[in-house]
Amino acid sequence: HSILVDLGTEVAEGQVIARIDPVDYELQIRQAEALLAQARARLALPLEGDDDRGDPEQTSTVKQTRAVLDEAQKNRDRIRRLSQQGIISDSEVETADAAYEVALSRYQDALAEVRQRQALLIQRRAEVASARQQWQDTRILAPFAGVVQERRASPGEYLTVGAPNATIVRVDPRRL
Repeated sequence: HSILVDLGTEVAEGQVIARIDPVDYELQIRQAEALLAQARARLALPLEGDDDRGDPEQTSTVKQTRAVLDEAQKNRDRIRRLSQQGIISDSEVETADAAYEVALSRYQDALAEVRQRQALLIQRRAEVASARQQWQDTRILAPFAGVVQERRASPGEYLTVGAPNATIVRVDPRRL
């Protein structure tokens, strides 16, 4: 924590009057950005970028389960045709139907997993924004132009959130 003004210092609106050590907050930003990149990678998106829209069908998990589903459907259709011709027993048809249902369930689970990953990506993006806002809040700015009338904190002192660290008064040259 450092205070950049003293009694009688003139300040401009938006000028930094105090600063909290930003190192911890910078590390939080890096960590949040790394988790965001990881979430993007799990959705087959580039590690960096603002476009979070991705086609669930393009993720490796969904592609793989879709291929298994397509194969199970073709196998089921083939076995049903052979069954209609009397070549294959009903038990083989039931086995093919069961395999298709299992493949369909896995495909639907894969799509649900991608939706969860998309929700996690939204959460990670919010965590990055929050970490950046906390870093921004390490600087205390003068709300208006004026003169420091009182310094209410010292460098290195622990302050609670909302505790004042300086009093600034607006000087109007027309009034005494």
